[in-house]
This record gives sequence, C-alpha cells and structure tokens, in this order.
Amino acid sequence: MYMGRGQLVSDEKIILYSGHDSDHARGVGLVLLKKEAAALLSWKPISDRLISAHLHTRHVKITVIQAYAPIEDAVNVSKDAFYDQLQHELDSTPRHDLVMMLGNLNGQIGDSRRGFERTICPHGSARKTNDNGERFISLCTANALAVDNTYFAHQMIHKRTWRSPDGSTLNDYVCITGQWRSSLLDIRAFRGADIGSNHNLVVAKCQLWIKRVPTQPRRPRPFDLAKLKDLNMATQFQIELRNRFEALADLTDIEQHWTGIQEAFVARADLTVGRRRGMYRE
Repeated sequence: MYMGRGQLVSDEKIILYSGHDSDHARGVGLVLLKKEAAALLSWKPISDRLISAHLHTRHVKITVIQAYAPIEDAVNVSKDAFYDQLQHELDSTPRHDLVMMLGNLNGQIGDSRRGFERTICPHGSARKTNDNGERFISLCTANALAVDNTYFAHQMIHKRTWRSPDGSTLNDYVCITGQWRSSLLDIRAFRGADIGSNHNLVVAKCQLWIKRVPTQPRRPRPFDLAKLKDLNMATQFQIELRNRFEALADLTDIEQHWTGIQEAFVARADLTVGRRRGMYRE
C-alpha cells in the first residue's frame, strides 16, 4: 500500500489511497474504472483505516466507504477510536445518499440473528460472532445498513475470505443501505484469483447505473435588480457603465462593439449590483 494520501492514474484507472504517513503498516484504497471515475463527485482520505468516495448515479448519489478495522486482539481503545471515526463519517454522509461500506472488518459473524433480523441473514461463515463482529453488526444496525454477505447461501469455501494460522476465519464484508439491499445481486469469495494477497478476492454484483457528472457550467444567478431602486446605487451603476462605454467608442467592427456592450453591462452589474442569493429558479 502507498504511504501518505493521494491519487494516481494507471492503465486508465484512477487509484485513490489513504495510507500511513511513515510506513506500510496499514492503508486503504479505491480503484475506479474509467466509467466510475467519470461519476466521481469527491473523495476523502480520512485516515490510514478509512477512505470514502462520493459518486453520481442515475437515481441516487452513492457514498462508498472502504474500511480496515483493528484486529480482534487489539486493545479496546483502538477499536473504540476506529468505530467512533467510522460513525462520525456515517453521520456526515448526506441524508439521502445510498451508503455502501466494504472492507476488512477483521470480524466473525455467526448465524444467530436475534435482535438483528434487519441487518443480517442466517448465512454467516463463523460458528459464533466475536467482539469485532458484534461491534460491526451494532454499527450497521444503528445506521440501517444490511450486511449483504450473510444474505447469500454459498458453500463455505465461497464465504470465507481469510483464515489465520490458528484456524479462525475472518471475513471482508460488503454492506449497503437497507432499502437498497436488493441492488446487490450476489457476493462471494474467489479462492483462485491471483491478487498478491493472503485474502481471497471478494466480488459483489451490483445493479446500479453509474452516471457521468455533468460538465456544463451552472447558469448564473440573476442580478439583484431590486438594489437599483436605491437612487445612489442606480447613479453609481450609470457612472460605471458610462466609463466602460467610453472605452468602446473607437471600435468600428459592429460584432466587437456588440460583444463589448454585453460584457460592459455584465461586468458593471456584477461590480455594483451583484447577484441574487438562492437558486436560479427562485
């Protein structure tokens, strides 16, 4: 993983990364293909454990959060700090965004759903839920997120994404806003993918239509013409406009003269009257 924070382009892909400042101990990143990169509104390197991106789609804007949680044996202070920071990021997400959270949460989720029926389904990959798993489920429940790995009944080898030397199994998870859960069609692990990692590749099939961010400039707000009811303001505008017109007196080309008049009106109005507040349609 790269150190520090930044972005780079490789083979027409944009790589966004947020790593540790001085070593390769931790780090998170997102790789966007050309189509997804065109829909990127903004992104935020939060820490060496969290990164987020804001995308534009046909029906809804998406906030994607990539997370790398502390390991199960980490002290509670580290876990609390991570989940507090993650909760803060979820709180700052626009209210109507579709939230998709994914990454290595270093947790185990069993098949017990008691009290979490809206968050998980009975297709977890572990015998029981550990502390990291409980923290993760509680966070998802509080933020109306569904842990979609548990919704698909695959063989166990297609659920587990990493096995530690002591035999315990941990998972990389994909979560989505509950009301959009049906947009995820399938999630499974692929053991044969050569990705240079001791984790298996996790693939989620989504049915979301990415939309290119519009590039045309916004229409300017109308001038605040109500200010011209003030006699002093109107007089100042006339003086500014007269001074500008004097500079156009020597122009002989009619097209240049007309363009100069337009620019004079707009420039002097911006300087003296200013624009109305609010959206254009108001």
